[in-house]
Amino acid sequence: QWIDPVWGSFRELLDSEPGRSLQGFVGEERLESVKAGATATASGAVAMVPISLLDPDRFTPRWEFQLDMLALDILLFGVVYRYAVRSGDDNPMLRTGVVGAFVLPRALFLVQLPAECQALPLSCGDPLGYFSWSMLAQVVWQLFAGAVVFAFAF
Repeated sequence: QWIDPVWGSFRELLDSEPGRSLQGFVGEERLESVKAGATATASGAVAMVPISLLDPDRFTPRWEFQLDMLALDILLFGVVYRYAVRSGDDNPMLRTGVVGAFVLPRALFLVQLPAECQALPLSCGDPLGYFSWSMLAQVVWQLFAGAVVFAFAF
């Protein structure tokens, strides 16, 4: 709803003769997917900037790479979310599931193992053996940050 005014000039461009040719070539559905991906990326970036500045490793190559990959992740999220929640589908569990499908793997992937972890079977210390307190804190932070960013993206 708020997206349409933002993309109004884009719609005017598509209604022009070259725009109609492009639409015929790539198709309306693909253009809507581009629109959803770009909108999600822009919205997610609004939430991503203040959260990313809280990262103690900010302004390092690792930090920049992770932000770049998050932007790509949000773009894909926007396209997938568009297809998962078509108009007329009022299933909140589906919407939450799509958000969770992007947030949880990212949060777990970003956990850095402490040096005291031992392999086979993985043991990293208290409280759970598999997950240490520092690892759990990282998961909680990444779940929070991801939930905020992806919630803003849709």
